[in-house]
Amino acid sequence: MSKQTQPSEPESEPDQSLYAAIDLGSNSFHIIIAREVHGQMQVVDKHKEMVRLRSGLDKDGKLTDKSFQQGIECLERFGQLIKGIPAQNVRAVGTNTLRNARNSHAFLMQAKQVLGHTIKIISGQEEARLIYLGVAHGLAASDEQRLVMDIGGGSTEYIIGKGFENSHLTSTEMGCVSITQNCFPKGKVNAERMNFAISQCRQILRPHRIQLKNLNWDTAIGASGTIKSIGQILELNGWSESGITLPGMEKLAAALIEAESAESLKLEGLKDERRPVLAGGLAILMATFMELNIEQMQVSANALREGLVFDTLGRLYAEDVREVSVSAMQQWMRVDTQQATHVAKTAKALFKQAHNTWKLRSTDYDLKRLLKWASMLHECGIAISYRRYRHHSAYLIEQADMPGFDQQEKQMLSAMMLNHRGKFNSAVYGDLDETTAEQQIYLTVLLRLAVRIHRGRDFEQADPLLHIENKNHIHLEFEDNWLQDHPLTRMDLEIEAKRLNAIGLKLSLE
Repeated sequence: MSKQTQPSEPESEPDQSLYAAIDLGSNSFHIIIAREVHGQMQVVDKHKEMVRLRSGLDKDGKLTDKSFQQGIECLERFGQLIKGIPAQNVRAVGTNTLRNARNSHAFLMQAKQVLGHTIKIISGQEEARLIYLGVAHGLAASDEQRLVMDIGGGSTEYIIGKGFENSHLTSTEMGCVSITQNCFPKGKVNAERMNFAISQCRQILRPHRIQLKNLNWDTAIGASGTIKSIGQILELNGWSESGITLPGMEKLAAALIEAESAESLKLEGLKDERRPVLAGGLAILMATFMELNIEQMQVSANALREGLVFDTLGRLYAEDVREVSVSAMQQWMRVDTQQATHVAKTAKALFKQAHNTWKLRSTDYDLKRLLKWASMLHECGIAISYRRYRHHSAYLIEQADMPGFDQQEKQMLSAMMLNHRGKFNSAVYGDLDETTAEQQIYLTVLLRLAVRIHRGRDFEQADPLLHIENKNHIHLEFEDNWLQDHPLTRMDLEIEAKRLNAIGLKLSLE
């Protein structure tokens, strides 16, 4: 008698209360899994691996095969932890090393396959914003002004803020890995090298010193593995009674110099994983205390990854900081908001009619909102010059620090700006995977049509019907004699038909 086959267990539904944040730092990769309980974050799991991407850059600025593979294997393990978490509740970001590595695109493509989620590259300013958000949520409510500092592998961030709002963000190109590599070759430490490293760090920080000091603060807070490690060493060895102080760090530096390397240093609280970057991190922290006249620094348990979780909660349930950034850019560039709003409204209506046929759905990007933001900002370059304004718009969006936006989102918006009129340049979508590139082209087509329809700036709502046949044939139908009454729009759309034909799309009008 054959053995009866057992029915397979039905897949469980994703737990909507779970969130995950993944931070691909220059020195270590972190993941935090948390549950949202009555608006508060309850940590469920944390995991960290010392991948040391920054140390794995070769002389050409590329990740070596070894560091590349170590990073991918780590993300494969992270992928197992997030299988039961809804896709929209997962955020993964890359920082300094992935911003700069020449083969980061290849790494990100492979990383997406093993992790199951796209990794967004964020700017130093955005990194600083998220760090502050994470730290602020771990502190008691207070009116005090705070200086928050985070030492990464390739960059160090300084933030001034009060409550949950920051008033100043600075990201500097010095990190515990880069300073260790540049100032302590082969890990050897002596007084001369330590003094040189501190001097180099002070020079990097000096252009920001006056502004930081003028903003003033009541409390200094450190938030990174390096700062936590130094704080623990000072406390366990009796070199500081409360928090981190410069005299305490001077004693640690003297012990490090006497040992001649971090590998030979025997101190309570010094973990083996921190030895390779201790000298560089210590130099950065000592330089900061000297330049900013800090007497004492407390250590925060929260950092970037906690900030990512709270930022995700904000996007889903409260205010999305990206909306604030778009509004600020409109004000800064004196965008005609009435025109932009009408273009956005028509683009939204076209999206609603096209999204099923063109499969405009993504777990990685909010396509409808990207189209809206592109509509709201497509004319921002006019503030520089009407001539070639679409190029100015594209450059502004790609280069500006816009809180909440990652590098990929800004590149997508920039490409849509560049292509919202004139000759269609499909090459700007070359860095995207095939599905995302196709979606971006379709979004751009919808933006182009909306812009053409509102060329007359008469603020009439056209309400066209959009029919798509076989994905490649677009038919626009207007009520009554709307096109006859708007000859400029008709001519513009006929020109647009020729432009779209060049990329394999047919546009017909009625």
